Amino acid sequence: MSPSLLVLCLLAGTSWSFVPDDPDFRRIPSIGYRIDGFYLTRNAFAPSSDTAQQIVEKFLARMTRSLESKDVAVIAGLFQPGFVFKGCRITGDKKEIVDRLSQTPAGTKFTFTLITVLDTGSSIEFTVHVSGFLSASTEVKFLLNKLDQQLETGDVTNCSRGILGFSQPEDSNAIIHRFLNHVKQVFASRSPVLIGNLLDDGFSFKTCGPHPKSEVVEQIISFLSSGALIEFPLIESKWIDQGQIEYLAEVNVSMMDRFQARFVYSPQRNVLMSGGFDGCPLKRFRVFY
Repeated sequence: MSPSLLVLCLLAGTSWSFVPDDPDFRRIPSIGYRIDGFYLTRNAFAPSSDTAQQIVEKFLARMTRSLESKDVAVIAGLFQPGFVFKGCRITGDKKEIVDRLSQTPAGTKFTFTLITVLDTGSSIEFTVHVSGFLSASTEVKFLLNKLDQQLETGDVTNCSRGILGFSQPEDSNAIIHRFLNHVKQVFASRSPVLIGNLLDDGFSFKTCGPHPKSEVVEQIISFLSSGALIEFPLIESKWIDQGQIEYLAEVNVSMMDRFQARFVYSPQRNVLMSGGFDGCPLKRFRVFY
């Protein structure tokens, strides 16, 4: 290394830092500079006179921007590689949490209301009320590493409510009613793409045999194009494993007899995972034959 380059590195000291996870660094030249895939920022993690509360408040503002960006890489940058989130019933690692956060519906507004802050030395422990993941506000405790400005751990502190499917925070019927209203709007568009987005890629409607997503979308489009009215009032619902909801609906398609079908819905992804009913359909209301 040349003497001049060595001096330059020594002078740089802590005046720059690699910060890949804030959308603002990618679009404001006065704050961040892209050099060969890295973002160099002035005094990002340099010694600061900020109090622990001010540090947390700035991090939460950055976290909100990052989550709303829907960028997987940006969201991943908020968490240390060994990050663990402990819910009321299950524990999720960094990959699972990032996957869930990046799949929240577009336009979701995230809110973090700071409750307590405790400076533990190299890290800051803080508690917040979180809303936006589900309609109910949830109290969560995080541990923020001061040096890399990433979360080390997260814990739900009130299991009467929940976040990210780690508990059951809201009445399942209310959630399904919202989803079914959304389905009505999508059906009105008659868009195969939008209708397909209601179903998980692995979705299958099971009667006396499975019918894959593509076949189900095709059949729905056929009904709608013919002017048929499709109604699906909710009968009952309940929370099941993995933060999903199983519900029973009465399906009514014009010129067909009504029948009851059971579906599994993922609130975090806002899609149907599966559907079907027991036995084979009678001829007068066969859907796929």
